[in-house]
Amino acid sequence: MDRFFRILLLAVLVSLTGCVNVNRLHVTSFHVDSITPEGFRSVSAAASATVTNGSVGFSVYDIGGTVKRHGQALGDFSVEPFSVKARSTGKYSINGQLSLAQSMSVIELLSIVKDIDLDDFTVDISLKVKAKGGAPQKLLLKDVPARQIIDIMKSGSV
Repeated sequence: MDRFFRILLLAVLVSLTGCVNVNRLHVTSFHVDSITPEGFRSVSAAASATVTNGSVGFSVYDIGGTVKRHGQALGDFSVEPFSVKARSTGKYSINGQLSLAQSMSVIELLSIVKDIDLDDFTVDISLKVKAKGGAPQKLLLKDVPARQIIDIMKSGSV
């Protein structure tokens, strides 16, 4: 599940290229704080990331999408809105929920997470980004490979 939230965070940050100077945006740490099953059909999670933003502040909202494995939906996710301050380094909370597809159970999800192979996963994500003083932009990313997002995260910069 840690990798899922890394994927999600990187998908959001990668999508900011039209809004902020991404050469000045760095994720210096990432940690999943909690994962909580909510019934038999969903999981909520809280994560934290330390972000150094050398550009303008921005807000990210209306975040949602689908996680897929071998092209089949595992579930739909949503993430609470968050804002990153301008020209600063700060720790930000990222809270979200994954609702499982009808064909998936929490037990199946946990068995997949145990022996995860990132090459099996892609993410579709839709979100809105508003840079301070700018107009909101709706971004849609389809079939983003999980491996690509994790590699960007490991590099420490977007």
